[in-house]
Amino acid sequence: MIREDADINRMQKNFYRSLFIGFAATALVGTSLAATFASATSMGWLVILVVGVAFGLVGGLVGWMGWQKGRSHTAVALISCISPLTSFLLVLRIPGIVIRYFGWEAAGFATAVILWFVLSVTAGWLLTIRPKLSTILRVSLIFAGLLLLLFLAFWVYLLSFLSFDRPPRVQEIALGDLNGNGYLDAYLATAPDGEPYVHPDYLLLNEGDGRFTDSGQDFGDNSNFSVVLGDLNGDGLLDIMIGWYGIKVYTNYGSGTFRGHSSAFSGHYSQSDGQDGIYRFDVALADLNRDGHLDVFGAGCCGGGIPGKGGMERVFYPTSRAWLGNGAGTFSTTGQSLGQLGSQAVALADLNGDGALDAFLANSSRMDASGNSQRGVPNTIWVNDGQGNFTDSGQQLGNEESYAVALGDLNGDGFIDAVVGNRGPDEIWFNDGQGNLSDSRQRLGSGLTRAVFLADLDGDGDLDLVAAGEESAQIWLNKGAGQFSQGQRISYNQYEAIALGDVTGDGIVDIFVAGVESYQVWRGVGDGRFTPDPRRNYR
Repeated sequence: MIREDADINRMQKNFYRSLFIGFAATALVGTSLAATFASATSMGWLVILVVGVAFGLVGGLVGWMGWQKGRSHTAVALISCISPLTSFLLVLRIPGIVIRYFGWEAAGFATAVILWFVLSVTAGWLLTIRPKLSTILRVSLIFAGLLLLLFLAFWVYLLSFLSFDRPPRVQEIALGDLNGNGYLDAYLATAPDGEPYVHPDYLLLNEGDGRFTDSGQDFGDNSNFSVVLGDLNGDGLLDIMIGWYGIKVYTNYGSGTFRGHSSAFSGHYSQSDGQDGIYRFDVALADLNRDGHLDVFGAGCCGGGIPGKGGMERVFYPTSRAWLGNGAGTFSTTGQSLGQLGSQAVALADLNGDGALDAFLANSSRMDASGNSQRGVPNTIWVNDGQGNFTDSGQQLGNEESYAVALGDLNGDGFIDAVVGNRGPDEIWFNDGQGNLSDSRQRLGSGLTRAVFLADLDGDGDLDLVAAGEESAQIWLNKGAGQFSQGQRISYNQYEAIALGDVTGDGIVDIFVAGVESYQVWRGVGDGRFTPDPRRNYR
């Protein structure tokens, strides 16, 4: 009688275990799947709840059927082992939901708690049903195998978004005599086009005949967007300024030897923390306040935000800034935030004839109040009062997605005009002498233009144009009065960048093309044509 009572109690325990574990395990599966597709709204939570309960009821039915046939251990073990494999969907989804409500730190904590809960509870289920030793061993092997599959599935999922096969991209090249030998050297600012997210820059020294060698200097691992050269501390040597998520300075100590100078920017950060929406800077150097020292203008891009309940909790608008140099290599902010558009490039010149350098910003996007990026916005001109303080001219120039700008007198009237590189046809804007620019109605080329350069390529005394795209650069020859005709096309690959300068020392402008392993010089003939040297490796 006592044994029969014990058997009944055991059967009742197995019955409840079968129902509970079957319900709980499959409810977790259903919740995982539903949470992968449902949004973090009231209706989304209801969908997750309903699907989870529905799956749980099916699991409970399976557990009851296993108990009816005396195979509750096997049914429970099978259901319990399925749940970790599918729960990785829940692990991937829940942090995104938590971020919207509680922030990134809470999301990381939630992920750890979920992983701990899934693994520990599943292991507890397997141990509390107390099957035979052989069953424990089999289930343990299954459990270990499924955990391995979970790990592999997660990495397959993760690697599908990564791009280790793509080489880093040279974002911009600056040419200048960095080691004092009279020849133009090249600094290559690089950024990864995939993972890993950092890559070193390179300094290539010109041997004098257009042949370059790697200086071998370590500039650290970076993710840079722009580079300019200038004597920042008044010692007669060209220093290096980098635009990235902030602004960095490398000081030239002679013979082309550089050292990082992290304290160059006082009164303001030298690295953006993202809280102002600046995630990259295009930098330009010029004397903005007419004190004889180089100052800095940084065009900021591109905005962002923090997800919150029902939308963006906080939106970070991009802006542009200016810093004034003291001639000793340090810079202080003017305190101005210049606009809220995503500016990809800036060019400085006296556009209104008052002797102060104004700023033309090439803009690609703006952030709306919901945190969405709107593409295709007007370019803007900021007028300098002569002390480095800027005001918006109010001009709205074009409505394209612009990525590059260069300034120069294109039509020979003595006023500074503009060429703008777009995602689409490039534009020419003429200046009336008062700083008011009008569309020439010329449309040059198509596709994405990453950079534009102005120089007299054919020796006729007017400025010609080179528009650098993703995989080639188009030369446009100025026929006079700012009217352009198509010339030669220079080919390269999408991970390379170009720069213009006399790198061969013959007095004629050349085109220098470089990637992260090799370079090629296109020698200027002097009539608007270029002949390629063999491609050479520098690494």
